[in-house]
Amino acid sequence: MKILIFDDNKRDREHLTNCLKTFFKNKDISYQITICQNKDELLNDIDSYDFLFLDIELGQENGINLGLELQKIEHHCHIIITTNYSKYAIDGYKIHAERYFIKPINQHEFDLEMNGFIKNYIKDKNYFFDKKIYDSKIYIKDILYIEFTDRKSMIHKVDGKKLSTNCTLKYWYDKLSDYHFAYPYKAFLVNLKYVNALYKKDIEMTNGEMIPLSRHYKKEFETKYIDLLQATL
Repeated sequence: MKILIFDDNKRDREHLTNCLKTFFKNKDISYQITICQNKDELLNDIDSYDFLFLDIELGQENGINLGLELQKIEHHCHIIITTNYSKYAIDGYKIHAERYFIKPINQHEFDLEMNGFIKNYIKDKNYFFDKKIYDSKIYIKDILYIEFTDRKSMIHKVDGKKLSTNCTLKYWYDKLSDYHFAYPYKAFLVNLKYVNALYKKDIEMTNGEMIPLSRHYKKEFETKYIDLLQATL
C-alpha cells in the first residue's frame, strides 16, 4: 500500500506519519509512506499511489486547486484532506475527497475512520476470475451496473466497456450484495458507489445514464444507498 503525503508543514507531516505508523502497527498490511512537496511530481506520479493525504493550506499552492487538477488525470488514488479549519471540509466534495481530518489529528478518531476506509479499499481490490464466465479478471470497483438482457448479464464498466456473460442477474447479486450493489429494477443490478442522484422513478449514475427505479425495489434500494452514504461520512 503506497501512501503519499502532500503537506508543506514539517510538524504536521511528522504528526501524520506517526498517526499512520501507529494505525498500521498491529495490522498485517505492508505500506510505504512518501513525502511530496512538488506539484509537478504529484501530478506525474499520482497513479503510482493508493492514498494521497492532501493539505488544503499550502504556501504557494492551494490543496483544492491541486485536487481539481488531479481530476483531469486518470488515476485511482484515494484523496484524503487534512486541514486546520473545518470550513474547508465541504470543499472536499469538489475534488471527490473520500475523507477529511482536522489538524491536529486525533489518533483515536484517525484509527476509527481509517479502519472503515481501509476495509473498503481492500474490497475494491477484490475481483472475480472464472474462465467459464470471462477470460480475464473482473474487478468489482470497475463495475458500474449489470443489465440482464437477451438472457445474458451485460456488465457495464466505469470506463464505458461492456462484458457479456451467460450468468443470471441472481448469480451476480449473490456475488456482489456484500459490495454495495442493489436492485433498482428487476433487470438491473447497480453499484451504489456510482449513483449520482435518486428521483421518483429513476436513478442517475455518475456517467449520466438513467436507470429505472421500480416501486417494488425502491424502499430497499433507498435504504442501502443511505447506509452507504452514512458509512462514508
